[in-house]
Amino acid sequence: MNAAPRQADWRLILPAVSAWCAGWVATEFLTAAAGIALGLLAATLVAVCFVRRAAWVAITCVLLAAAALVAASAAARGDSRVPEPVAVAIDGGERVTLDFVLAGLPREGAYGHRLPATLTAIDGVPATAPVLVFADLPEGSPGIGVAMRVTAALEPTSSGDDVVALAFAKGPVELVAGAHPVLEVGNHLRAKFIETARQLPGSGAMLVPGLAVGDESLVDDELDRAMKASSITHLTAVSGSNIAIIVVGVVGLGRLCGWSRPVRIAAAGFVLAGFVLLVTPQGSVIRAAAMAVIVLALEAVSRPVAGVPVLALAVIVLLVADPWLSHDYGFALSAAATGGLLIGTRPVAKWLELWLPPPIALLIAVPMVAQLACQPILLMLDATLPVYGVVANLLAAPAAPIATVVGLGACLIGAIAPPVGLAIAWVAWLPAQWIALIAETVDQLPAASVPWLAGPFGVLSWVALCVAVWLALRRRTPLPVRKALAVGLAFALLFATTQITLTNLRRPVDWRVVACDIGQGDALLVRSGDATVLIDTGEDTELLHACFAEFGIDRIDLLVLSHFDIDHSGAVGELRIPVTAAWLPDTEEARREPVTTLLEGAGIAVYFGARGDSLELGDLQWRVLSPKRSSDGGPSFAEGNDSSLTLLAEPTASCVASCLSLIVLGDLGESAQSPLLGEPVAADIVKVSHHGSRDQNAALYAEISAAVGLISVGEGNGYGHPTEDALGMLATSGTASFRTDTQGHLAVFGDRDNIQIWTSRSELSR
Repeated sequence: MNAAPRQADWRLILPAVSAWCAGWVATEFLTAAAGIALGLLAATLVAVCFVRRAAWVAITCVLLAAAALVAASAAARGDSRVPEPVAVAIDGGERVTLDFVLAGLPREGAYGHRLPATLTAIDGVPATAPVLVFADLPEGSPGIGVAMRVTAALEPTSSGDDVVALAFAKGPVELVAGAHPVLEVGNHLRAKFIETARQLPGSGAMLVPGLAVGDESLVDDELDRAMKASSITHLTAVSGSNIAIIVVGVVGLGRLCGWSRPVRIAAAGFVLAGFVLLVTPQGSVIRAAAMAVIVLALEAVSRPVAGVPVLALAVIVLLVADPWLSHDYGFALSAAATGGLLIGTRPVAKWLELWLPPPIALLIAVPMVAQLACQPILLMLDATLPVYGVVANLLAAPAAPIATVVGLGACLIGAIAPPVGLAIAWVAWLPAQWIALIAETVDQLPAASVPWLAGPFGVLSWVALCVAVWLALRRRTPLPVRKALAVGLAFALLFATTQITLTNLRRPVDWRVVACDIGQGDALLVRSGDATVLIDTGEDTELLHACFAEFGIDRIDLLVLSHFDIDHSGAVGELRIPVTAAWLPDTEEARREPVTTLLEGAGIAVYFGARGDSLELGDLQWRVLSPKRSSDGGPSFAEGNDSSLTLLAEPTASCVASCLSLIVLGDLGESAQSPLLGEPVAADIVKVSHHGSRDQNAALYAEISAAVGLISVGEGNGYGHPTEDALGMLATSGTASFRTDTQGHLAVFGDRDNIQIWTSRSELSR
């Protein structure tokens, strides 16, 4: 008689989830972390008093205790997280000399490199804190652990970020000292392997270093986009499964060789430590390494190993050690995929066996479950669904372990015998090239990704859809309910497909102005003849690039930054398309802004504009209305919203299509708008100031007399934007208002006698 299969132990799942939630809340609201921890501790003590009366109370005790531990850890680290020298440097806004140690692999962006770093001193004063440095690297790529020095300006981050400040270099980076000998070994191996990979052809060469040693520096933007579109971007770098393969391989080898248990465990631990050192501690690597350590510990004491409790315990331990991991998307995706595979693979495979042979059912179940588990998190990053994601993973995933193991061998052997290492690297190149070809092929397929609702509502709607599908296909669900759900899902799918198709067909190709839906912030695209102008970037880089992709933008001829609030310039450092020139307000504030240094350091021509300046670009004449220069002709002393670079763009004589005028008011308040009264400010389109706040000058909008008012505003923002006062003022001046929070992207096209508006959530026209 066969023994019944052991049921999965899910008791630690809820404590792990509660620990994650507590970590996210405590780090996001750091000043309240101590109060949160005390409240959870008190609730735990109360629950303990009733622990013998009900089993669920015991689970509640563990749940509350795990959350209390994580919140207490955040509170304990919060007081010292921003050292006093760092706080003083941020408040002062002056340039300081930073000594730091490189804590991760550099990542190249449009404006220099992003260097994850651990700060060690400011102007010679010791101060330890995690920072992100934006700088151009010296010759050669420095490795992890290298001590460096640079003159920079510090910008604060939110309390939930994994770094306490952004450092924008004001000069060259100076190498101060080499890395620790142990770290230097890993740096040397990675550098040698990168040089080996450069000798390989095609896109596979870009993936080999990432798959083998976690270095993604060779992956270009096109391949990165293709990997994301096919939902196999997790294969770009070392995944947690690679660690499992290596540790299991060492233990298995030890058993074949007759090693004792302590020797097997010691060997596996040594190899694990070396591998983590080589590939660097990324989110998925940290999760997998923690699970491996727990498994080895259980193996040492001859305790049974179960995947779900090991994963949950690893998550709790890591969050207690570093509560800021709760904001790490890589860590979240790794944990979600692993949990989904452990919990869902067997039931999904059993369900698929109703139509397919068991081996094929299992083969399909693995990528399907992983995709379903990760999709809610992916929707927070990009509100699209990869249509071919499961198929792409099914085809590509088997090649990843081969590329990892063979590539790792090429890395280690190549350090001793380069020709042999190159020969082995060619073997690793074959599965890597296969993965790249799948990504590039899927990226070219029609409707490779389809839009989905953004934000928390999009996540909830996805979860609801999955539950509805599960109920419709579940045998235990009553037949009438299954039929009703099936019909409802069919109609929903038909409606969604129709809407997506109509949206794509109706999107105008001859647009003049586009207000991108990038949340609470401004990002305005303007077609100026053959040139493209971007006015502000917003803060959300992914949403901004999604707008670029939707409207076919692959370069920016002129970047205009109205002012330097994060919701207008926060994504500048993350732009992934080339920028030719930038136009900033001519103010003292602009000249000392780190963003200005960032642009200049990237070789972008930077110009400062003030009232009276003008520029002809394409078929538009751009005229600056504000700010005014100081009385001595120097930069203005205006700061913040009232320093906004205010522009009027008017068609030139060469304009032949969609000849519409535009006025952009930045975030000017009512008092700063008043000096524009009496000026020639009439325009067809007005970018409404400050997301539609009530701080507006009604008389100015009456003089502008625009047909269309564009309001860039985030859905559910806490400011009440746009206000009823602002909307009423626009209506009174005869301006039809359109807003990104409810209507999505806003594209204006047509001519003065027939201005039309296309929106990504509904089609409207004037």
